[in-house]
Amino acid sequence: MEENEQLQPAEPEAEDISEQPGLPEEAQPEVPEQTPEEQTPQVTGSVYSDPFFNIPPMQSELNGLDKEAFWSSVAAVKKKRKRPSVAVLILSILMLIAMVLLLLTAVNGRGWLIRLINGGKNIEFTLPIEDKPQLDSSLYQEDGRYTLEGVAEAVMPSVVSIEIFSGQADLLPSSQGSGIIMSTDGYILTNAHVVDEAAKIKVILNTKEEYSADLIGADAPTDIAVIKIGKKGLTPAQFGNSDEVKLGEDAVVIGSPAGFYGSVTKGVVSGLDRQIRVESYSVPMSCIQVDAAINPGNSGGALVNMWGQVVGITSSKLASRSYYGIGFAIAINAAKPMIEEIMAKGYVAETPRIGITFYSVSEDNAVMSGIKAGMLVVEIDQSCDISNTDLQPGDIITKLNDKYVSSTESVKEILKEYKPGDMMTGKVFRPNEEGGGTEFEITFRLMSDKSSLVPAEN
Repeated sequence: MEENEQLQPAEPEAEDISEQPGLPEEAQPEVPEQTPEEQTPQVTGSVYSDPFFNIPPMQSELNGLDKEAFWSSVAAVKKKRKRPSVAVLILSILMLIAMVLLLLTAVNGRGWLIRLINGGKNIEFTLPIEDKPQLDSSLYQEDGRYTLEGVAEAVMPSVVSIEIFSGQADLLPSSQGSGIIMSTDGYILTNAHVVDEAAKIKVILNTKEEYSADLIGADAPTDIAVIKIGKKGLTPAQFGNSDEVKLGEDAVVIGSPAGFYGSVTKGVVSGLDRQIRVESYSVPMSCIQVDAAINPGNSGGALVNMWGQVVGITSSKLASRSYYGIGFAIAINAAKPMIEEIMAKGYVAETPRIGITFYSVSEDNAVMSGIKAGMLVVEIDQSCDISNTDLQPGDIITKLNDKYVSSTESVKEILKEYKPGDMMTGKVFRPNEEGGGTEFEITFRLMSDKSSLVPAEN
């Protein structure tokens, strides 16, 4: 609409304006009736010349309206703005909190809330498996693997020495071991027997810096433990896939035997997937056998391939006292679930045990001996519920809950489905002197795994 457009005042408009709803009764103007001869002449001007619509001046004069009074009356009855509902307000607050939590997660990483609640000890953790690292070309062999010097330079900053004090007031350590740095913020992997019954734990870095450490958690049956120091900016080790280790390949052991920090020994992989137990515990761990020297103090240290990747956790507890040149390291792939559970919970959930020691009887041996394959019972733990059954040493357990058993591995697979306190049924064969035997069933309660399932080596 142009500014100079002529406006035709209509007869009813004046009357409609005077009767607008919301106008106070005392402000209602009296509008005299108009004859056609008294109709308002045409006026010119802009009706949009003010922030609010103006009443044409001629019309307001005829109707006796005051512009300021009119709009003040209209503003007085203007509709109030609706306030947001309580539900909308609560939803907005929840969305804001969610955005803040997402931002904190992006900045601090997963598990920051658990660390906050538990004083920074327990986190959701996944042991990283890294690509092969790159160092100076002089440290590589022609086929791309490190030289021994290259392995030492790549891994040494990630291996620590650990000193254990049996009393808070002790000035001298009572024992010593090694550890492997897992994260830049101070989480360190070691053996459970290294930190067992420690009143104080001291960690010595390859820079000779010393720090007090806290125990995050330990699992004695698998000999895995995690500790933490209050130091950031550390160099974590790179972990390799222990399933890819080949028989006969070179391997390097780095640790602190007899307190000599940063000792390096080299050997070859002599065996794979050796099912070895820590002392009399019943959980055999998949271990890598090496002929590199492993002595007290190496426990918790690193078994490294020639690509500078940690593939095992060395342990002097697994070394034979009767033989030389035989050492073992817990395979990283076998230790990984325990490490992550300790990081998340501070402990490894208890596993069930039967409460016996036994020898495995294979199908071939059973045929030759005229007996049945299974677990030949050597000893029964009298503190376990199975001792209350008719089972005796010399009996052969052929089935557990209707599943055939003839090896430690088969028993482990069955027990994975149960927890301490669960009931189990076993089928037993008792051989006699005539070459035959009798069969019967036993029912017993599984116990917590704190003792031997298979006989310890003498």
